[in-house]
Amino acid sequence: MDLIQGNIITTMLTIFGTVIVAILGKQSLADVFDFFQRRKLKNLLNDLETYSVMDKFDDDFKTKFVTPYLKELYFFSLTGIDANEESIPKYIDFKNRLNYTWTKIKKAKQHFDLNSSEIKINLSIYERICANIAIVCFIILLLGGTILFTYLNQFKTQGIRDILIILSSLIIPAVIGILLIRAVGSILIAKQMENRLNKIN
Repeated sequence: MDLIQGNIITTMLTIFGTVIVAILGKQSLADVFDFFQRRKLKNLLNDLETYSVMDKFDDDFKTKFVTPYLKELYFFSLTGIDANEESIPKYIDFKNRLNYTWTKIKKAKQHFDLNSSEIKINLSIYERICANIAIVCFIILLLGGTILFTYLNQFKTQGIRDILIILSSLIIPAVIGILLIRAVGSILIAKQMENRLNKIN
């Protein structure tokens, strides 16, 4: 019976750990792919410069297509942000005014409004509410998990199952809270940028 119980606990921990690693590692994996894609792109652009491919194009084609496209490629290779030629100066001005890194700007770019001469933050009421709820839930889960862990830790443990239950009372709420914050991470960064823009303006 103990062996069966031990196998069940081991299986559950394995599944739980796999799910958590998959969720937490999703963004990191995307960043790795993005890094290699950008490095490959840099090498390609360097080759274009080395072999003077630009000289083989007529002026009209270079001005209207090749040059704007190369600007977009260079910008992406340096920042990881997909942008057309018209939007690039807006991103550069936005970064200089707010003094944020390209990494944070990339994370929040889905909440940008590029229709005006300057980048503006566009957050819906729903997104703001979700971010606030996530923060409140994170605090509740963290405090609740800590209180439950402290309470359960008073009792004498009878075996590995009791130890796992006590540890889970702290770890599981903390992990859920972290996942909630990660889910609204772009909104939180966008809100910070919005506040800084309001102070500047």
